[in-house]
Amino acid sequence: MTKPLTGVLPIVPTPFGHDGLIDELSLKRVVTHAIEAGASALVYPGVASEDLFLSAEERRTCLALVTRLVANRVPVIAGVNSADPAEMVEITRMAVSQGADGIMAMAVPGMEDQVGAWFARIAAALGPERPIILQNLFKPRGADLDADDMLALASEIPAIRYVKEEGIPSGPKVSRLVAGCGPDLDGVIGGGGARYLLEELDRGAVATMPAIELLELHVALYRAYVAHDRAEVLRLYERSLPLLLIQAPYRMRLTKLILKSRGLIDCDDVREPLPEMDEELKKIALELYERATRMVEAVDV
Repeated sequence: MTKPLTGVLPIVPTPFGHDGLIDELSLKRVVTHAIEAGASALVYPGVASEDLFLSAEERRTCLALVTRLVANRVPVIAGVNSADPAEMVEITRMAVSQGADGIMAMAVPGMEDQVGAWFARIAAALGPERPIILQNLFKPRGADLDADDMLALASEIPAIRYVKEEGIPSGPKVSRLVAGCGPDLDGVIGGGGARYLLEELDRGAVATMPAIELLELHVALYRAYVAHDRAEVLRLYERSLPLLLIQAPYRMRLTKLILKSRGLIDCDDVREPLPEMDEELKKIALELYERATRMVEAVDV
């Protein structure tokens, strides 16, 4: 993959039917929508795809479907995360076999003091010319590396070309990582659901990797940022924050609520144990979403 990763790189969710199985028709609609809405790349599966709640066969089947539908129009980045580093190596091999253009791999506590050795094995399984996005998440799921550790790891493992920083607060690490970009690192990608998107862009992040329910808004915001339209950036960012505040605890429930309301998925069930959204909160969330959507439509007009 030679084209740099910039812009909005949404994580594709995993739609389930009422029977609990993967809903491939809904997945197709979401992928098609993401490309049409201006995604610069698609990521599957990530944390927002409920990756740890998918079987190996479900991962393979869904990733194959995503890459087939994308048909090289944008890069597909395969998340390979697992609590077991050895399984991450095997998932990487699977991702390559299914046509992924690169992978995202998290430094996990199971790697202990052998992070470099495990990423060397992952890079070997990935092969040449495909980048690794190093995902850095706080404990207990991630290893919560500091910026110097990540820069050293990128220097040690040439395949690591990007860092997705998901710490809270993310800003100081983003600045340190951006300052260290050069021969060993091509860029920093914002995470955390895009809740800190404006700060991350101001600190030099080249892309953001949020969940997908606000894709049009995030694409419009990023384009306004590149065009140096600060007023428009602030307007859109402020409109996103109430929804992202709701998303913080409810996560995929909000994503799927909005996607279902738009007719992109048929069922908003999730596998990951998350708080339930009651009807009052759903009403508020959809009201906020409609208001945010009107603002994006006003930009397009």
